[in-house]
Amino acid sequence: MKSLLSLSVFVFSCLPALHAAELKLASVFTDHMVLQREKPVPIWGTADPAQEVHVHFAGQQKTARADASGHWMVQLDPLRATAQPGTLKVNAITLEDILVGDVWLCSGQSNMGFSVKTCLNPEQEIANAQYPGIRLFTVAQNPSLSPVKEVKGTWAVCSPESVAQFSGAAYFFGRELHQRVNVPIGLLQSSVGGTPAEAWTRREALASVPHFSMRAEKENADIRSQKEDNERFVAERTAWEARYGVTPPPVSEAAKQWAEPDLDVTDWKRVTLPAPWSSLGMKSGGVFWIRREFEVPATHAGKPFLLGLNWVTDQYDTAYFNGVEVGRASDKAPGFNHVQRSYPVPGKLVKAGRNVVAVRVVSATEKASIYLLRTVGVPVADSRAAQSDWLFKVEHSFAPLPPDALRSRPKPNNQLMRNVSSSLYNGMIAPLIPTAIRGAIWYQGESNAPRHSEYGELLSLMIRDWRAQWAQGDFPFLIQQLVNNGLPQPDPNKPASWPFLREAQAQVAESIPQCGIAVGIDLGDPYTIHPPNKQDVGKRLALVALEKVYGEPIESSGPRFVSQQKEGGALRIRFSHATGLQSREGPLRHFAIAGEDEKYVWADAKLEGETVLVSHPEVPAPVSVRYAWSDNPDGCNLINAAGLPAIPFRTDSIQSVRK
Repeated sequence: MKSLLSLSVFVFSCLPALHAAELKLASVFTDHMVLQREKPVPIWGTADPAQEVHVHFAGQQKTARADASGHWMVQLDPLRATAQPGTLKVNAITLEDILVGDVWLCSGQSNMGFSVKTCLNPEQEIANAQYPGIRLFTVAQNPSLSPVKEVKGTWAVCSPESVAQFSGAAYFFGRELHQRVNVPIGLLQSSVGGTPAEAWTRREALASVPHFSMRAEKENADIRSQKEDNERFVAERTAWEARYGVTPPPVSEAAKQWAEPDLDVTDWKRVTLPAPWSSLGMKSGGVFWIRREFEVPATHAGKPFLLGLNWVTDQYDTAYFNGVEVGRASDKAPGFNHVQRSYPVPGKLVKAGRNVVAVRVVSATEKASIYLLRTVGVPVADSRAAQSDWLFKVEHSFAPLPPDALRSRPKPNNQLMRNVSSSLYNGMIAPLIPTAIRGAIWYQGESNAPRHSEYGELLSLMIRDWRAQWAQGDFPFLIQQLVNNGLPQPDPNKPASWPFLREAQAQVAESIPQCGIAVGIDLGDPYTIHPPNKQDVGKRLALVALEKVYGEPIESSGPRFVSQQKEGGALRIRFSHATGLQSREGPLRHFAIAGEDEKYVWADAKLEGETVLVSHPEVPAPVSVRYAWSDNPDGCNLINAAGLPAIPFRTDSIQSVRK
């Protein structure tokens, strides 16, 4: 462990010099917090240069003197866990209701931030969240191009009032630990939806890898030039649209009633969305309308909600609810190009029974689409309603674009600050260091799936650097593997990115000391990237912690691939963590087998003790096997006696097949 001096050097190097300041504690220190047990506990802040600072807690007294820049730090000696509230005094500052237990950092993207109120059984979970021994701290979103010294947030006692907006995955993880380990649990939630791992990684760490460094430099340059770039873009885009005759026209007289709920739609075409406009028969861009009826239960009548079109790119859209416009894409960058749409629908428009959503889209090309329309936010019982039949009609068709048109189409600078490399480390991780913690849980990866081949290197870099900056040794880092997502794919050869991302997560957990992984390949929902079952996500992460961190004699892993062996025309697959190897609900599913041609077919898979024998008559000389190798291997059912699912795997990455 680094010395107190080296810790101070790191923290203070991130902070601007102070010439005069009243005595302050770092912002992570508030009433109701949990201090980490059984480790030295740094306490730090700012004061007037040379001011003497006295820290009192649990019978300890520590003294420091602020340096020339006004920074000070002490370390409390390791503390014993206690649920008895204590008082932390720093000169005239007094913090009350301080507990000592285990503090866990909970970070990642939207599935980590997904709140308790949006999880399964929200009313019951919120009402039952009476845990004075669990404390919650949510770090406010604050991307920054350089490290900052403070975060916005306060510690809160876990209660129905505080838990509703808090991370479901983090809360259910902490609740399980609190009940099993019986010590206070502090949960530091620092997560932002739709963000890549690069944003959570320190710039100096990224600089050590050329391709990460170049990306970081470009993103930083883009965000700095964004205002100027997009002022120029508006004029360039307008000129391009005029040149090719695709300027958005006003609503035609014939279409002015097309958003009305009582419109006669007998001449509208029935289509299945999501889809590109070309698949709906369009040979060019134009002005297209889609609409759909939804049955809203009486319990949601009069209540506002957010209408999410999810993904609309390179086109304009205007959304209507029951004939009233509720939102439109900005005609200025980056809103024009950025894909997620979320429009507020006032409660006065929401009726019990039949409601109508209509969307007018202006697209320069038939290649564009509304896609990934997994949810529209309408409060209906069946979220799959969005991914189904819609009505479609063309208001106006443009002339087909010449071949070079799309190549010359101006693009806005739509770099998002939250996605800039290191921005979230700077604003939401750096100011937490060196808070004493027990470990971290991490639910992220969806945003990196398109670049899955580099994820293992990136996540490993981030973990090692976090540990180095915290200077508390190799603290536990527990990864939630991506759960199943999207519609099931009947073709085992269909390209997919998520299984490779899951593989990278598993490899990182296996190769880096004090790492673990929780598998949730059976916890997803095909119609939303945010499945509501965060209870089992939290529980499985807690199982990993209980075994790996707290030393409980339990099984925290599902079956893990170990080897394959040829046996005639079959391949025998061996596993670790295979006690009680079994299938859940019927024959084994989602095993695929291939020969030298690498053409996979769904295989016959039979349990034989703690192994699985995989074969298919069309593959007499098998070479490799894949299991649950798709974005959504719905129904994959290999588990062990603990009921935990097997980690998805492939053997085609093996250099040689064991004979």
